[in-house]
Amino acid sequence: MKRGKLALTVVAGLAVFLGVLVLYLPASWFAAALPAQVRCAELGGSIWNGECLGLSLSGTRLGDATWNLAVGRALTGRLVGDLDIRGAALSARSDFDVSFGGAGELRNLSTHFPLDPGFVPQMPRDQRGNISADLKLVTIAAGAVSRAEGIVELRDLRQVGAQPLALGSYRVSFDGAAQADGKVLGNVRDLGGPFAVDATATLIPPRAYTVHGYITGRTADAERAVRQYIAFGAQPDASGRSEFSFEGDY
Repeated sequence: MKRGKLALTVVAGLAVFLGVLVLYLPASWFAAALPAQVRCAELGGSIWNGECLGLSLSGTRLGDATWNLAVGRALTGRLVGDLDIRGAALSARSDFDVSFGGAGELRNLSTHFPLDPGFVPQMPRDQRGNISADLKLVTIAAGAVSRAEGIVELRDLRQVGAQPLALGSYRVSFDGAAQADGKVLGNVRDLGGPFAVDATATLIPPRAYTVHGYITGRTADAERAVRQYIAFGAQPDASGRSEFSFEGDY
């Protein structure tokens, strides 16, 4: 075999080898590259189509995760694919199209998990409930949510402890509209229960929120709780509604 043909054969062989290597890069090779707060008991499959068994985030056990990535898009600087997480307390799935810096879109995001400090220690210790989301679109820019379309629900919210109290179920609806100031607005409504709520939730970049609106107790005990714990003695308006607001970070 002539040297030229030999060289071409070697180059072609190396190209095939590198192509196969890229396509089947073992996910376990990248365990050390995971963020410090992310842990996997076992990594399997490839970096493009893999699984993380025993996924935990900041000490919270989430379950088992599987993912699929488009090889070609990764080579252009974007992560495009889907992620699925299944655990005893959490279920979550989403399609995604984001840059390596994290900016981009989540689509068809669905999740369900409990409001319980036994699941996430940072959650309120005196409240319980169930949180679910069904979002067609979430846009992320500069580390903040800049657009959202779909619903988030908090069901069977209740206070536990020395004075247990049923607090009802609520839904936040996002219409997908983009605001010039980067804020995201959601319509908050009750889904039945002791309180009638009509409010607006505002997500403020980078990770703050406010909820402002009106609340009315549907029973004498519920209205008494509004007066004592929410309105702090302020008189309701002419329609019997009491104004309320609160804020925080997420």
